[in-house]
Amino acid sequence: MVNPYLVALVAFGVVMAGMTFLMGLFYALRTAGERFKPAPAAAHAAEGVDPELLAVIVAAAREALQAPVRVHRVHVHRGPLVEHWSRAGRMDIMISHRMEPKR
Repeated sequence: MVNPYLVALVAFGVVMAGMTFLMGLFYALRTAGERFKPAPAAAHAAEGVDPELLAVIVAAAREALQAPVRVHRVHVHRGPLVEHWSRAGRMDIMISHRMEPKR
């Protein structure tokens, strides 16, 4: 006959060993992730983003969140010509879905 206390002790040991393994894995992943931190925001200013604009973005985010912020990347999404064409396309779609008022 199997002793129930022995079964409980073995089960407890297996669970603790698994948790210890997972804890070690998480610490290893965190350590590995710290090696690949993104570059500071000042490094991205060389990619064509005006440093004054970057300072304004950081100040606006700081004021909106009421907490210190770190900007990792600034990306300009589209140029002025793309905006005009996309706006015209959206207007065409909205006009085509317009419903006439009931009389």
